[in-house]
Amino acid sequence: MLALIPMMVSAQTELGARSSNIGFGATIRSNGFGLAFQKEVGYANRSTARYYYADFVTHKHNKESKIVNHQVENKMPYVFGKLNHTALGRLGVGVSRSLVNKSDFNNVGIRFQAALGMSLGIQRPVYLRVEEFEGDIQIIQNVRYSPTAVPDSKKVIGYARNGDGWDQLSYKPGILAKANVSINWQEYSRSSKQINLGATIDYFPGGLPIMAFTHNPKVYPTFFLGFMWVFQTRG
Repeated sequence: MLALIPMMVSAQTELGARSSNIGFGATIRSNGFGLAFQKEVGYANRSTARYYYADFVTHKHNKESKIVNHQVENKMPYVFGKLNHTALGRLGVGVSRSLVNKSDFNNVGIRFQAALGMSLGIQRPVYLRVEEFEGDIQIIQNVRYSPTAVPDSKKVIGYARNGDGWDQLSYKPGILAKANVSINWQEYSRSSKQINLGATIDYFPGGLPIMAFTHNPKVYPTFFLGFMWVFQTRG
């Protein structure tokens, strides 16, 4: 047992000190936006590190288009034919590899990050404010949208304002694949800023119903731009 100690010390010296960092920030996607988190765990003498990623983002169908019904009062823009408001919670595990070290390029580092994991589609049914008349009396009702309940947009004012549908959330599991290049520049010894440029693919085997009158794909490729504050932590 004692003979193994020098070998362990030698291996630790070869790898260098263990290092880690965590990052918090925002991400803008081609079909939404949200908040993001990352963590990297590695060794000083290794160019690769374990990479953990999480985010919570809004998600839109690429056929969504807002309209305004000018035939009613107090009109608000909304998407006619939208079945569900959708957000994604995503978790991934992968690898982060250094492409350019900060010491080699004017204190700027470039890394490649990739992860696989899970997506969870969180959906809330769309409720619309619909105008009805009983004689001369105007009645405003909040109606859950469906093609049969609201066959056209003539009486629609906009989305319901009181957030109806929160007690009717549904969840759709999926798979996440993510890859990006990160550009990191250091301002202080233990914190820095980072820009991420990359793409994700979300796959939902059971589908993700968002729109009523157009195809809802199972695969959603997305390009994104992210910004993070990254903080060094103890190894």
